[in-house]
Amino acid sequence: MNTLISRAPSNSADLLAYLKTSPSKIIIFGADIAGKVVAEILRASDIETDFFLDNNKNKCHVALNGVPVHHTSILEKENRNAIILIASTYISDIVMQIEELGFYQWVPIANLLEEHWSLGLGEILQGELRKNHSGGEFTKDFDEFVLENMINSQKKYLDPTSLYIRSIDLIITEKCSLKCKDCSNLMQYYEKPINIEDDELLQDLADICSVADEINEIRIIGGDPFVNKGFHHVVAKAASYTNVNKVVVYTNGTICPPDEKLLAIANPKTFVFITTYGELSRNAEKLEARLISLGINYNKQPAYGWTDCADIDKKNRTKDSLINTFKYCCAKHFTTLTAGKIFRCPFSANVERLHAIPESPDDYVNIQQISNASEQNRIVLKSKLRTFLREIQYINACNFCNGRTYGDPEITPGIQTKEVISYIKFDRKSQASI
Repeated sequence: MNTLISRAPSNSADLLAYLKTSPSKIIIFGADIAGKVVAEILRASDIETDFFLDNNKNKCHVALNGVPVHHTSILEKENRNAIILIASTYISDIVMQIEELGFYQWVPIANLLEEHWSLGLGEILQGELRKNHSGGEFTKDFDEFVLENMINSQKKYLDPTSLYIRSIDLIITEKCSLKCKDCSNLMQYYEKPINIEDDELLQDLADICSVADEINEIRIIGGDPFVNKGFHHVVAKAASYTNVNKVVVYTNGTICPPDEKLLAIANPKTFVFITTYGELSRNAEKLEARLISLGINYNKQPAYGWTDCADIDKKNRTKDSLINTFKYCCAKHFTTLTAGKIFRCPFSANVERLHAIPESPDDYVNIQQISNASEQNRIVLKSKLRTFLREIQYINACNFCNGRTYGDPEITPGIQTKEVISYIKFDRKSQASI
């Protein structure tokens, strides 16, 4: 796999010259911000993209500045000499997908973006190109955020020698100011939600940062992180680690913390992502104004892309079905940290917190107190984490999840429920349901 990356043109000038002279179709895999920017870079060099490609069927109903977007199923009919520019952070998944179909002319876009950075890539997207597939518009801060992630992730994700983690969701609270019945993080199931104590969260950060070579993004989540009044301590500490590139706080726009707490998280590494739900997000504009005033990077846009993936019930899937569910899951790289354990996704982490499945030690890696362990023990755990995050075929939690496949039908986000939703709980001693 690494030899294929080294065979791609090493700089943008060579790549653009290669694309100009090639008779093959030019396809961009990824119909989102980075893919759009690449298409505009090519267009400025008189190179036309034949079409965008995406695993998400919901993105395949409109053209992007005149360039059609097709679902990946179209590759079955395409000439295998087509050149595919990969605009995805999880490049190894895409490489595996297209090579299984016989496409080997693929190119990462990291160098192309990096070597055009001085042109102000965040200014390239104008008009309709600033909108996502549901019509919501993202802020200019978000352009740079996404493009930096793309460059760094593509360079590091395939490195076989280090533990690079694209993102980690750190659960700091079970409490939320909303009660969305379809929340994919399962907050609607918590009867007596709690805030996680600072000491536990800071220890979790110390532990994961002691074994990871690089964490591109720590995502501070809940619930709504601002419900935890100590959120600023955790955010500031996460941003202090030299091997952490970004810290992103995800909020629903219902709470605007006091300036002293926002100032405590003001850091070039910090980014606040405000997802709005109409009138429910009553403080979104106020929060946006405070972030602008304090110089904190942010994005604010309406919720979109929700799918029916919040049910908890046993599916009785076969092993092959579990492998297939996991293979096509769009959340399997949403690495989640809670209670000293690393999980593959927020669903898995929260069904464990809720005791909504039988205890499944294979579904997580325990990292508790590893920062205080010997160097040899950290090396062993690092290897275990690499395997867990990149090589396993499925987790047991998949048998209780509807699945989150790219292109699943989208549902209305943010519908509220007044009652806590019931579920079957499992006793940790007997493993029986109670």
